[in-house]
Amino acid sequence: MTQPIRPGSVLTGRTTNWPAVVVGVALLVPLLAMSLPDRSDYLRPGFLIPAGLATLAVVVSLGMLSSLRTTAGPQGLTVHFGVLGWPRFRYRIGDIRSVQVVHVSTAQLVYVWTPSSGLTLALRGGEAVRLHLTNGRRVTVGVDDAHAVSATLGAGGCEAA
Repeated sequence: MTQPIRPGSVLTGRTTNWPAVVVGVALLVPLLAMSLPDRSDYLRPGFLIPAGLATLAVVVSLGMLSSLRTTAGPQGLTVHFGVLGWPRFRYRIGDIRSVQVVHVSTAQLVYVWTPSSGLTLALRGGEAVRLHLTNGRRVTVGVDDAHAVSATLGAGGCEAA
């Protein structure tokens, strides 16, 4: 049984997409192995450019899309992606009209915008909170404990939808 959320409480969470991390690294190894040249060709652009681009793609993917960190509290909700914390999304408590607990399907992963559901920030299917903003926009954020995030934002002054 969880304790009640008090005004001023801050809730943090992290969601990691381990399948994406494993697949990203697993795809890089055979790609580099297939592009291995003869010993004398390692410094030629025909090897360095594709190998560098493949490595950069995996590093960017792991750095930006491997995890989702959320912080909910009296200031609102902040969402950070990846090891680098970028991109970052901040929603102040005054900009949030209401909060709703929803379920995100696996078809709505990472950051996606659609006219019907608004912006979705999630790395896996499951529980999420949908923020209804004062400007009419909707933002859905995948979290581990959506009810606790909703209660934390509710303690900060947001109403439940």
